[in-house]
Amino acid sequence: VDNAFLISLVGSRPEQHFWIGLSNQNHIDDFTWTNSNRVRYTHWNTQMPGSRQGCVAMTTGTLAGLWDVLSCTNQEKYICKHLAEGAGPTPEPITTVPPRCHEGWYPVGSRDFCFKFFTVPRADEKTWFEARDFCRVIGGDLLSIHSSTDLQSMHHVHGGTSWIGLSAQDPNTGYAWTDGSPLSFQHWMEGEPNNYNGVESCAEMKNSYWDEEGSWNDVDCEVYNDWLCEIPKGVTPLPPPNNTVPEYNVTEDGWLKFGGSQYFFNTELLAMEGARHYCQQRHGDLVVINGLTENTFLWKKINKEHLGIHYIGLTVDLDRSFGWMDGSPVVFQRWDNNQPDFKNNDENCVASYNGFWHDYNCGTEMRSICERSGSPPVNSTVPPTAPPTGGCPPEWILYQSKCYMLIGHKSPSTWLEARSSCQSMGANLASITNRREQVFLTTQMTSGATDLWIGLSNLNRDAFVWTDGQAVKYLNFDFMKRLSQMSPWRRRHYRQRYMDMLSSRASQCVVMASSSSILGKWETRSCSDTYGFICQRKVDSGIPVPAPTVLPRGWVKLANDSYKVLPQNCTWPEARMQCEAEEGQLASTLDELSAAYLELQALKLQTPLWIGLNRNETQGFFRWMDGWPLSLARWAPGEPSRDRPCVYLDVEGTWKTALCNHPYPSVCKQSTAVPPTALPQYPGVCVQEEEDISGRNSPWSWLPFRGHCYSFIINDIEWSDASTSCVRKGASLVSIEDPAELHFIKSNLEFLKDSYSSFWIGLYKTHLGQWKWLDQTVLDYINWAEGQPQVSPYDYGYIQSSDGTWSTASSWADKPYICKKPKVLPETPPTHVSLKGGHRRVYSGLAVVVVLATMCLMGLTALMLYKKIGRPLPSFTNPLDFSAGRSTFDNPLYTEPITEVDPSMVDTSQLVNHMEAQPMITL
Repeated sequence: VDNAFLISLVGSRPEQHFWIGLSNQNHIDDFTWTNSNRVRYTHWNTQMPGSRQGCVAMTTGTLAGLWDVLSCTNQEKYICKHLAEGAGPTPEPITTVPPRCHEGWYPVGSRDFCFKFFTVPRADEKTWFEARDFCRVIGGDLLSIHSSTDLQSMHHVHGGTSWIGLSAQDPNTGYAWTDGSPLSFQHWMEGEPNNYNGVESCAEMKNSYWDEEGSWNDVDCEVYNDWLCEIPKGVTPLPPPNNTVPEYNVTEDGWLKFGGSQYFFNTELLAMEGARHYCQQRHGDLVVINGLTENTFLWKKINKEHLGIHYIGLTVDLDRSFGWMDGSPVVFQRWDNNQPDFKNNDENCVASYNGFWHDYNCGTEMRSICERSGSPPVNSTVPPTAPPTGGCPPEWILYQSKCYMLIGHKSPSTWLEARSSCQSMGANLASITNRREQVFLTTQMTSGATDLWIGLSNLNRDAFVWTDGQAVKYLNFDFMKRLSQMSPWRRRHYRQRYMDMLSSRASQCVVMASSSSILGKWETRSCSDTYGFICQRKVDSGIPVPAPTVLPRGWVKLANDSYKVLPQNCTWPEARMQCEAEEGQLASTLDELSAAYLELQALKLQTPLWIGLNRNETQGFFRWMDGWPLSLARWAPGEPSRDRPCVYLDVEGTWKTALCNHPYPSVCKQSTAVPPTALPQYPGVCVQEEEDISGRNSPWSWLPFRGHCYSFIINDIEWSDASTSCVRKGASLVSIEDPAELHFIKSNLEFLKDSYSSFWIGLYKTHLGQWKWLDQTVLDYINWAEGQPQVSPYDYGYIQSSDGTWSTASSWADKPYICKKPKVLPETPPTHVSLKGGHRRVYSGLAVVVVLATMCLMGLTALMLYKKIGRPLPSFTNPLDFSAGRSTFDNPLYTEPITEVDPSMVDTSQLVNHMEAQPMITL
């Protein structure tokens, strides 16, 4: 009544505002009258009072009577009020002791109301309107809060967010409590209410453990939340409504019915192309949204189940026009703020997020919404999508319904310049989505020419995506190859580095490397660097389809070699004979280019190909038949086998072993390159460590063999610790390359097999299931024991001391270990006149005989003394202490760490120097 009377006084005045006696100058949350009367009525203008602090004025004109919060320093007209003559103040109502709250309800501050917090499973949460109706059905309303005392009475409420009774439903007025009480107190979060996107008109209270103040936030009224009800004290709440009727009808195959259409929310994370294919396979398509009602229905379903971002069927073209994928006209749009933003000019797909639309790169994997007009016939199937047909323009290369053009060093460009060049030709930078495309493009590259940009980048700073919107299904980073070659314990540390690279905040673009050692591998570069590039476009249906490619009948030149595929099935020996009849050999692959070419031929034939590896023909280990050693290996998981000697190239590009009488096609090679010959001698020395860092005798002694030095450490530790221990000495856990090296190691283990049954070696299994040597030596020789290798977790190799065979164990087993490192080349000594070679050999032989004779004589003497005295003899330095029960042979080559062994227990004798240079003596 008072407000209506004031409107009659000032409503038609020309002034815009008149001060009234209400303000929140003392505290932003509390509005009080200047006469300290209780606030019993408010009538706020739209978006008022919000988070403003100031004084309240009444509006005039078309908005007459609504209240605004203004700065108290404004110069405005004002309205005064005092009691009429003879009138007295209105007495406060007589207070009576209110009844208690019903069980499960709690008092609201000092008010005559009780409240209850309703927290339910996510599926039963309610919108603001549903929560309001629920509270009213049980005899109350959504909670209103009028003081900090009210707020403090809810300190025990913890449950995330909950609806309260504050809203701004009328667009022409401000916030009001749904129970009609005045809004004289508010407790907004910082920056709230902000009415984001113009749809937030209901208030929720944050009541969590980390926000115990119960701050308020404005949000869309259709959001699902828990809720707070109030009811007058003494009132018994009525039973809650029974919501057993499902919100939407559902088809037998799980589609929701709404507005004459059926919808399915696909939770599988897919790129747009895969998401649309998923819908089409179910007789639908990505959803078309034609109005606010439909958009709200979809958003509410997503919001209620926390389903996140979903693809819809809208696309954004390069000219920034929109269109539905099924051809429907665009009659409704619901873009979020600052959307679409066309980030990096490759965000051509659209997804719904919190009910608003965002543009994304089409290769981003996310959930999706399908729509169809009705249920399909029973047992109906969708025909498969046929690949596009057509040809390529001149200078473009056709492969698998795509056209490619490689532009090399003559046109170096930044990544963005390269993309623009491709787009000017109706193409884009190439996307590589499978191994076949990778192999094909690798064969088209020229080794050493220039690296080539491809369409992968993280310019959006979110993740690496293809600029044409293809899904990132395949990766070929050189770093991944190194990662796969690491042992599991090392890979744990490097995997995070790889993931950090993929999510790096620095803008990076990707090239295919041209270096011969990593030809075709992907590497990241600064996007502003200049390189060649690869363009890709769709086939042109107006160009005739070329005839299918057939395997060439003659020899094909590749770099300095020539290759020929023999498509007829032959055994490995027959294939070898046919290649020799063609004046060639079964093919070897010495670099990435030749490996890619052979893999491409296997893909064309869709069958394995014999290659030039046969362990039975090369002294029990794998070496190319044309004399070249293995410089790269492509073993499949679990390969090579111990009982299958011949090798074929599979269609996956990996090597597998088979029995040699199995029939396969084959590939031959002609080459003028001459394989290296084995060095007749191995220069260098093994530097012995006389003292460790503490000044005691070092436990590390090194035994030479060919070009390396070996140390046998009899300290039982885990495989990873053994590897680290070797690395500290500039070595690695031992790799065994051929039978001669195995014989050398096995002969030295003879001294230890009674005390130590096995030793760690540098063999480990990658996460791809491939066995590799830790020092990167190619695995071309194996000596597995029967039934080996075992399956995970037995991923680390050891050698049996008794017979030299290899077995596997888990990483936490404790074993002694063998380290291996290259010899050190000595400095060239001054030239001196030396004895003739014949004399030198005679003297060396005599020296060996004398040493052996002396050792035998000493042994016989010791044996005789032992039998005579009955106790062990002292060593030349300190007596051996047998009190601890030690019975092992102590030698500097096989000594435990000095922290566990007394220096007095180290045998100072050495084995014969340069064992590989001495004749073998058989007794």
